Amino acid sequence: MKIEGIIIKSIPYKETSKIVYVYTNLGMKSIKAIGSTNNKKNTFGFAETGNIVSFIATDNDFPSLIEYEIIESAYKYTESFDKIKGLSKLIELIDYLPEDSIHNKIYPFIKKTMNDILIDPLKALSIFLIKMTFNFGVAPKLDSCIFCQKSLITGFSVSKGGVLCIDHNEYNTDDYKIWIEYYKDKKDLDLYTNTDYNKLLKRINEYYLIHANINLKL
Repeated sequence: MKIEGIIIKSIPYKETSKIVYVYTNLGMKSIKAIGSTNNKKNTFGFAETGNIVSFIATDNDFPSLIEYEIIESAYKYTESFDKIKGLSKLIELIDYLPEDSIHNKIYPFIKKTMNDILIDPLKALSIFLIKMTFNFGVAPKLDSCIFCQKSLITGFSVSKGGVLCIDHNEYNTDDYKIWIEYYKDKKDLDLYTNTDYNKLLKRINEYYLIHANINLKL
């Protein structure tokens, strides 16, 4: 049976082969790709990070690639630095996902984000990273003040991990409306509010570093 997945990374295996890590709707799979270090071999493209592929592998504890086809090539992301950055950081976060994540729901969201990165890379990446906090058990508290539970919100604190009321706005560091919108809403990319993405991505990186101990180096 063919399986679809995204190539996350590969590592050398013996002299001419690689072990390729593929993220699927069932989680991460490690596949042995014989001859994949040789670009003249028919397994070379299977080891290219960012490619979306469908493949058949042997049914054992250390499966070997039997056949594959490239559904979407990662080459199109090389059109701009921001697209490369968007794809590489998306892939980097996937590699941190816990094994017990809800992969069948995450996988289609990742594919949608990959398409969105081609349209507006920094915006798509920001939305993706904020929404994905849930999968690491560190989703921001957004319904009421993190200190006193008041619902009249005036700000957001990265360090405290949630929204703030006017009485605690000395901790305010970010536009709370962006965090609420980017985490809670489900809509097309162009309907999300624009912001300063270089600044937001730095704040998102701080959030992951403080609350999930993940440094994405954004």
